[in-house]
Amino acid sequence: SVSIENQNFEELVKLNDQYFLKQIDWIKSEKFDIVFNTLHGGNGENGIISAVLEMAKIPFTGSGYMASSIAMDKFRTKKIIESVGVITPTFALYDSPIELSSIPFPLVIKPNTGGSSVGLSIVKEKKNILEETKLALKYSDEYIIEEFIPGREITASIVANKSYPLIEIVSKSGIYDYESKYGHGMNDYILAPEIGEQVTEKIKSDAKKVWDILGMKNYGRIDFRLNDKNEAFCLEANTLPGMTDSSLLPKAVRYAGMDFSELVEKIIEDKLKK
Repeated sequence: SVSIENQNFEELVKLNDQYFLKQIDWIKSEKFDIVFNTLHGGNGENGIISAVLEMAKIPFTGSGYMASSIAMDKFRTKKIIESVGVITPTFALYDSPIELSSIPFPLVIKPNTGGSSVGLSIVKEKKNILEETKLALKYSDEYIIEEFIPGREITASIVANKSYPLIEIVSKSGIYDYESKYGHGMNDYILAPEIGEQVTEKIKSDAKKVWDILGMKNYGRIDFRLNDKNEAFCLEANTLPGMTDSSLLPKAVRYAGMDFSELVEKIIEDKLKK
């Protein structure tokens, strides 16, 4: 667990986030039993709201401040998960536009602290990448360039420290970007994909390693790319994944026999008992 002292809190947030600091007294006065945080991305998932709730000593769903802030930072997440033997695509961090990359093509360019694949570019042929890097910088002060892994998009869901069936995402556009994620009917989802028991268990094991080393709690999702050699490369961790009835984590637990209402209750019960 992470304890955040009042006098250190202002160091954790930027000036334009001081609004949240002013809400602590109000939050305390409301005497909430628990806050169900489903603010996917932004201040909901980057740890700001978690920090406020920790300071107010109000229980909340999802991971704590530290896990959320680290997981939102793709570069630092990758450095950390490599330390426990989980492979991730070759990557580099930049803070200004560039024309050429040291990462071999094809490659992926994306904001370092962005969410929902906003500002993401996949460049398959060698070319000047100045415009793509400028795009990424519109959404974050830094961006990463990583090796593109041809293969299958696989995600692993964990709730209350338990792994659930994997899901394969098949994007009809060929790229699982913002439009694909939120456009109606743009993807097919394969529950418990036929990738072999050994590969399935390896992905679940790697997901749990990522979960543990980042300090994730309660519920979350870890994303992978599986190449034609059945090597699973971890892309990122989601400490507050989508929680609509049609989102990926609810799909996984539903396949295992738990409906949406039961999932919400399980998340709440898991948090309150701790």
